[in-house]
Amino acid sequence: MNIKSLLLGSAAALVAVSGARAADAIVAAEPEPVEYVRVCDAFGTGFFYIPGTETCLRIHGYVRYDIGGGDLFERTSATGDGTYNKRARFSFRTSTASETELGTLRTYTELRFQSDTNGTVGGYTNDNEFSVNFAWIQLGGLRVGKDESMFTTFTGYAGSVINDGNFGPFDTNLISYTYNGGAFRAALSLEQGSSDVLVGGLRGGWGIDDYMPHVVVGAGYNAGMVDLSGVFAYDTRDDIVGTIPADVGGWAAKVRADVTINEQASVFAMAMYGEGSSAYATWVPYGVDKAWSIIGGASYQASEKVKLNTQVQWIENKVAGLDDYWSVVANMNYTLVPGLVLTPEVEYRDRGTAVGGQFGAMLRVQRSF
Repeated sequence: MNIKSLLLGSAAALVAVSGARAADAIVAAEPEPVEYVRVCDAFGTGFFYIPGTETCLRIHGYVRYDIGGGDLFERTSATGDGTYNKRARFSFRTSTASETELGTLRTYTELRFQSDTNGTVGGYTNDNEFSVNFAWIQLGGLRVGKDESMFTTFTGYAGSVINDGNFGPFDTNLISYTYNGGAFRAALSLEQGSSDVLVGGLRGGWGIDDYMPHVVVGAGYNAGMVDLSGVFAYDTRDDIVGTIPADVGGWAAKVRADVTINEQASVFAMAMYGEGSSAYATWVPYGVDKAWSIIGGASYQASEKVKLNTQVQWIENKVAGLDDYWSVVANMNYTLVPGLVLTPEVEYRDRGTAVGGQFGAMLRVQRSF
């Protein structure tokens, strides 16, 4: 066989094999289109559409570390000496929102995981703790679920300080409705409270004791530079616990004014008055029938990185031989880098007892995301 014949034979073989393989060729399927995460800016920063839905989701929270000391905040060691009081907390939050024919449908959750320095008899312990602080559903203005009491949230917390005074309460299951009509707003909340535990024959918590919920109503008006709000709460607990008389149940109220002076400065004042038997009058000293409390404060944005805050609180004390309660708090929020804030704070507090005034100081380091 010459070289020419060999080449022709090899070419023919290759053509035959190629034809056979072409007949058996596998056609690859077209890749399915991928739905990438889309930014949802209709409900604020950080929201994105859950793929395949029109629901927007935001995952956020913070990691915080608090260090406290001084007479107000320190812990006592087993040797009787004062030592640091510390808290490390991780807050995990989710927010969802979508538009419906009945209004905006929202949910909000917050889980807190933390390690606290807790005082014990003859020493202290660092304990791990977990709590469900928020878990509510809201459609339009109607909200149901785990929240903080509207008596606290409707007028807002006190000043922009860490130790912001004697007011509350907080954790509760509730059904509430809030109406926002531009400058005017109003709200109604039916609340359960947190606990109805009996301690020494008296209630240790502020929970309801039958099917009648606590009632909270609020109203507010925003006039631009000035925002006014007020809230009233009625505690529906009975006045008798079994056969033991118990001074429980009553009412409490507060009003607040916020004034925005300019883009840098703002001030606020809040007056609170209520019966000592009410679960909502948390500022009233033990054994006092009724009492006033006034809180005032100010904030000043000194620079892009520095914000200064201060607050003063006075509480009326009608107990014979005891003085009124005073506290003064001041801090500085320093944004080291975006998302990381350092907050040193100092407080002076006089509980109106023979102990006299006490000082405390703390530092908070918080990374928010």
